[in-house]
Amino acid sequence: MSVMHQPVDVDLPAVPEAERPFLADPALGDGRFHNPWGVRNDRGFSDILRWKLTSSNPFAQEKRRRPSLPVADRPAELWQGLSEEARVQWLGHASVLAEVDGVRFLVDPLFGAAGVVPRLASAPLTVSELLRVDAVLLSHGHRDHLDARSLDALARRFEEALFLVPRGLGSALPRSCRRVRELSWWQQVDLRGVRFTFVPSQHWHMRTPFDRERALWGGWHAAGASRSLYHSGDTGYFGGFRTIRRVLGAPDVAVLPLGAYEPRWFMEAQHMSPEGSVQAFLDLGARHFLGMHWGTFDLTDEPVDHGAFTLLPELAGARGLAPERVHVLAHGGALGFARPEAVEVREPAIR
Repeated sequence: MSVMHQPVDVDLPAVPEAERPFLADPALGDGRFHNPWGVRNDRGFSDILRWKLTSSNPFAQEKRRRPSLPVADRPAELWQGLSEEARVQWLGHASVLAEVDGVRFLVDPLFGAAGVVPRLASAPLTVSELLRVDAVLLSHGHRDHLDARSLDALARRFEEALFLVPRGLGSALPRSCRRVRELSWWQQVDLRGVRFTFVPSQHWHMRTPFDRERALWGGWHAAGASRSLYHSGDTGYFGGFRTIRRVLGAPDVAVLPLGAYEPRWFMEAQHMSPEGSVQAFLDLGARHFLGMHWGTFDLTDEPVDHGAFTLLPELAGARGLAPERVHVLAHGGALGFARPEAVEVREPAIR
């Protein structure tokens, strides 16, 4: 393995005692990982049966209507029209294409279905339409975030792409992914002056019945000379957002989830509600909120556009957030954030 682009540890500052668990090593020492602040995601098959067979869905009537799921007409042109200094494009679910200081990367790329779950909105771009990818970042191993077919297609098209993945997850990647680096929390890799830092999240891992918690999970912080972007991955709300800001500074854009949060008794520890995402945004001190993880797959009880179009506007208004800081895009919509005082929005999702 090349010595280039090897992960290095971040210099961690002193933090208040309440935040120390978010700087702790998540490895248990036996090949498994955990959330060191004591929150376990231990829902099992019996809980799924309880959810699906014995609980009623308060959103059942609302889910009978057709959701609003806009898709941009010419997403490649939207992307090209923004400065390569700092831009991000939502590709559906948790997938984003982003560029900071000329380094272009994908987070959790997924160009088809999520396992057996079909897409409600088509992928706005195909792998063949991507002109360049320097790095591919994965937040965790669940199949709606790590899609082997998408990764294989990317690796074959972009042979020099660097695949940055959580510790323990490298073996789950296709063999075509040649340049793979595994990171633990608070490790980073520098790629042409852009620092990619793997940061804590509150989640869990399982791809097979036999590998539960055998790989890590987390979010990503990408920082160039002047602009930065944070992607939460899947996470429940936790106090680590304040620690991420303390260690790495406030990002220009925070990509945060708006879906897959009901019922709360089942989802709360692993998926944030829009209320949690707005609070995370404030904890991070980010300039701009970009919604993801909504509208692409029907995974949970709430309507797939409920968080984006019903809850988020109410919450943003109640917390005094200016509308120009909160962005919900069509599939394939894009955001340019090269200028700190303003953003360029292409294809907002107008209901």
